[in-house]
Amino acid sequence: MSSRSLIQRSALLFALLVLSAWLFYIGKAHTLLIDTNAVTLDGREFKSAEAITVSVDGKTPEDMGRAERILVSVSGQQHRIVIEVVSGGARKVEKRFAVPTFMDSALVSIPAILGDAAPEHWVTKFTAADREDTPAEQMQHEGDAALPTPPDAKSLPSKP
Repeated sequence: MSSRSLIQRSALLFALLVLSAWLFYIGKAHTLLIDTNAVTLDGREFKSAEAITVSVDGKTPEDMGRAERILVSVSGQQHRIVIEVVSGGARKVEKRFAVPTFMDSALVSIPAILGDAAPEHWVTKFTAADREDTPAEQMQHEGDAALPTPPDAKSLPSKP
């Protein structure tokens, strides 16, 4: 094999590697949880408005109230969010934010965005609570203890 063909094949391989990395970067899917729960940052409390509409990357706007979460699937790292406050002084806020490449699930804080908090507080990594710690699981376990135990099969009368 000549040095010319070796250089051409190496260049082609390098170009394919760069192309695949770029496609991974722009096509990486993320799950965003848009959250309107109050948040405290640097000693300041940020609260959301009573009623807002939220749109991410030009998708259909969704209505939200206080202490709600919605799920949005997006791809790529750069995103645009449009928040329109419906109650308490109508205003429209449009911001851009980035989601780190290897963060699959991210929590986007609407009160932090509306309250002009630093951009690094807008998006945080979402970690789900342990299954045993959730109130629904606790209620189910408490309810199971209250159920009567079925009678033993041997204690049932037999029919002649």
